Amino acid sequence: MSENPVCALFGIQYPLVMGGITPKPELGAAVSNAGGLGCIEGIAPLETMREQIRTFRELSDKPFSINFPMAMGSPDQVQERAKIVIEEKVPVVITSAGSPKILTGMLKEHGIIVAHVVAGISHANKAAEAGVDAIIAEPTESGGYRGVNEISMMVLIPAVRRALPNLPLIAAGTVADRAGMVAVMALGADGVQLGTRLVATQEAKNSYPEHVNKLILAADDTSTMSADGRIRPRISKPEFAEAVLGTKSKRTQMGQVAALIDEIVTVDQVFAELFQGGEQLAEDVAARMKQLSQVGQTT
Repeated sequence: MSENPVCALFGIQYPLVMGGITPKPELGAAVSNAGGLGCIEGIAPLETMREQIRTFRELSDKPFSINFPMAMGSPDQVQERAKIVIEEKVPVVITSAGSPKILTGMLKEHGIIVAHVVAGISHANKAAEAGVDAIIAEPTESGGYRGVNEISMMVLIPAVRRALPNLPLIAAGTVADRAGMVAVMALGADGVQLGTRLVATQEAKNSYPEHVNKLILAADDTSTMSADGRIRPRISKPEFAEAVLGTKSKRTQMGQVAALIDEIVTVDQVFAELFQGGEQLAEDVAARMKQLSQVGQTT
């Protein structure tokens, strides 16, 4: 059996990539130690980011990434951050909310693996042309960079897979449990990027204010909305925040998948939920499909 392309590319045990959800290294280190690709959100001042990278390495000797939302910072700032990554020999960079041409060539010249977040087929093609090593496709349901066209996971993942059959493809957002993992793999993804599910973990408690988990645990399928601006993250609705917290001012970024999260678990438990038993679930689905295919057939 061939190795999973995401695992092979990043040198990880499970095809799970952490989204750019916190600049603090503790949660990312827990994800990497559990067998995934942990992440540091690359938005801190330069020397602070350098310290975060070094702290990460004190907590984990596993592969990890820096996530650069390129719309957050001037072009000069983005270039300076990239120089820090090169100097510190970070193994993986994930870029988003900007042209993949800006950093991909420079990073790859220094042996850094580059993945780019896209929200549509045209973006995916441009990323492939820029030479990225993997595509992270982020649909409208997710909490992060989602573009302006609001393409759903059911369309985005198979469409990117058809357009770019040979690039490792990671599905971002909409996954919080085993069924979601099996579903995105069936659509053509090779792995998953998690954000909201990892925010609601024991290891993340020191990275976020208390109200963040209160909103995630209370969320249902109507609790979020699209924010304004270039990146347009998905955020909690003000009326939902007021109902839960008594104020509209404390809102949080979260994907629609928050509606499926009802407890705070450990990072290891997230991995167990997604990967232990997934094969049996996929076999059960295959058996049901086989049964349907036999309807009306004569023996």
